[in-house]
Amino acid sequence: MNGPSSRYDRHICLFGKEGQERMRRTHVTVVGVGGLGGPLVQHLALLGVGKVTAVDDDEIDETSRNRFVGARHDDPVPGSVKIELAARLIREINPDVIAEPLYTDLVSEDAFEAVKKADWVFGCFDEDGPRHILNELCATYERPYIDLASDVPEPGVYGGRVCVAWDGNGCPRRDR
Repeated sequence: MNGPSSRYDRHICLFGKEGQERMRRTHVTVVGVGGLGGPLVQHLALLGVGKVTAVDDDEIDETSRNRFVGARHDDPVPGSVKIELAARLIREINPDVIAEPLYTDLVSEDAFEAVKKADWVFGCFDEDGPRHILNELCATYERPYIDLASDVPEPGVYGGRVCVAWDGNGCPRRDR
């Protein structure tokens, strides 16, 4: 794509042409592409982000199919890798966006490289352990980190949080 197309007219009204161009040059890494990370990659594709690297080492199952944006009724369970479904969703929404699926655990050389190369990093985890590891990685490599969490701690109760860390500053722990 040489410049912003009319598909981004609404974004250009908000961000300006230069803002949309910056969006097109942006590389985002999303670690955890389940029930929260799936809709995130969908919106990144709609925004026209230049490249989305999706990192996860899990497959969908019957209990997550209804929460996974992009999962189809005929995707096999087991056998449908979340990052491949996320990459398919990105390509179907916007073929101008580069979808890079990484089927790996967060604690791997490939995942660390994906964090180092990204302009922005999003973490979408169910547990705090990986969340803290990714926070430390982003602090070490001075990558902006946005941590997204949703939870159902008990039946009928829903919660969530968003934490943002810039240039190595910030911590998602509540006791700090």
